[in-house]
This record gives sequence, structure tokens and C-alpha cells, in this order.
Amino acid sequence: MMLDKATVLTTLFTIVDDTMKGSTVIQEALQRPGRAPHLSDSELVTIALYQELIGEPREDHFFRLYQATLRVFFPGLNERSRYNRRKRALWSVILAIRSSLQLVQEGLLLEETAAIDSAPVPCVSYKRSKRASDFVGHADYGICSSKAMKYFGFKLHTVVSLTGLILGFVLTKASLYDNQPVVDVLDSFPHHLQRLLGDGAYNDAALERYLEQHRSLVLLSPAKNNQTAKRAEADQKQLNRLRLICETVNAQLQEQMHLSRHSAKSLWGLITRIATKVTAQSAAMMVNVLLGRPALQLADLAV
Repeated sequence: MMLDKATVLTTLFTIVDDTMKGSTVIQEALQRPGRAPHLSDSELVTIALYQELIGEPREDHFFRLYQATLRVFFPGLNERSRYNRRKRALWSVILAIRSSLQLVQEGLLLEETAAIDSAPVPCVSYKRSKRASDFVGHADYGICSSKAMKYFGFKLHTVVSLTGLILGFVLTKASLYDNQPVVDVLDSFPHHLQRLLGDGAYNDAALERYLEQHRSLVLLSPAKNNQTAKRAEADQKQLNRLRLICETVNAQLQEQMHLSRHSAKSLWGLITRIATKVTAQSAAMMVNVLLGRPALQLADLAV
């Protein structure tokens, strides 16, 4: 079907508003004294998710280009600074919305196989001084082998179902190896996973034994060049094809939602942006499902 801004925003708002009203935890978190704002929390979250879907990480640029057209749908939309402050204050609510989405809840309950991977999140350009940065003490130097890039920042580790849904994620320092936070990522969300697919970075015999003995989970990764093959070549190729779903989702976060060019100047701002990007990916999949479209066809929603 042909998509327009009205269809995307209306469907996205309906999902967000129904989810927020249906969660007592979210409603309790939103209780605060004073008059209700002209722009409701549901409307603000909808705009924040739409901002990520169209790939506008900078609020000033986003407002300059889209404020007039968005006010047709959200008359209470005010100035950029107030929007930015409220969005940062709602970062935990945005994550709670993602966890409460029916699509996510069904995935956590039903999915038995998923893939794991990491993506770089640079915070300060390599040549700039880091001493005055808000990320000092939290971020670190790391290397992204696939991009042949050394950077200062974080890594976003994600577990993605074979349908493309982000089940769980953790943000760590860039200096950690991919296999180090695997247990933390798995502990970040409730699941019924039995198999976890990873690339060569997750080839760790000790980790495989731990997960199998203590988590009843099989970690499947390819053998290194100097190791004996773990399985038949045809079987490994099939696993590699299945694992590509994680790279597809990471590509969406990087290319459509600009994960590596997030424009955050503070740790709080970065956390808000990560929460919004991940939630936008899940909410956009639900929009597509409701509209009878392929779930991962997110680029078409950037109207």
C-alpha cells in the first residue's frame, strides 16, 4: 500500500497511545503535579520515534524542516528546547513502551533462536580532545574490525530474533570484546532462547560451556581459521545466512537512524537517543504488521 505522513503518524500514535494507557507502570511514571502539557506525552513520544525513522538525529535540523508540517497533526508542538528536555526526561518511559509492545512481548515468549552482534557508537571524533567531554569515564577507545575503524565511544550489543525484532540490548564501552558482555545482554531481557547465533568474535569455548551448562542455551559460532570445523560446511553456511538478520537490523540502526552519527553531547542525551532508536525499530515493525506490509521494510515509513 502507498504510505503518506498521515497514515504513518496516525498508526504510530495509536500504537504508542494504546500502549501507554494500557500499562499501569507507565501511567504511574507519568504522574506529576501541575497542569497537563499542551503536547501530550503520547504525542511527544510519537514525534520522537518519527524523528528517528526519518533519520534526523539533530533536533535543530529536525524542527527547522518538519515543525510546520508536524503541527498540522500535533498542534501543541512547542519550541525545540522544551521538546528536547521532555524527551530526555521520558527516556525510561520510551523503553517501557518498547517492552510493552505486543510484538515484543510475543517475540520474548515465542522466539527460541536469535542472533547476537555489536555495532559501534562513536561519541567524540578521534582527533578532538576528550578531556572536556561528558563521556569521559564512561566511553573508551575501541576498534570496529568490519569498518577498519578506531573510535572513542561505546558498543551497542543486540540480540535479534530471526524475524528482525530486537529482543534485548546493552550499551558497553567500546574496548570490550564482543564475547565479554554476552551474559549481561542475555540477562537484560526475559526470554526462552535455546540457540544463539554469533560470528567469529563469539567463538569462545569457555563461554559456550557456561551457557550450555548454566543457561541451557547453545551458542553457535563458526570455527576460526586455525581450528577444526565445528560442523559440516553446508550447516555452517545455513547458520551464517540466518545470522545475517542481525546485520540487517544493525544496518537499519546505522544507515536509517544514524546510530553512529547520533549528535549526542552528553551521556543522558546518548541514552535517550539509543532508547528512542531501538524503540522506533520495534514500533515501526509493528506499524508494518498492522498495515499488512513486510515487517522489516522500515525505509518506506520515512515519509
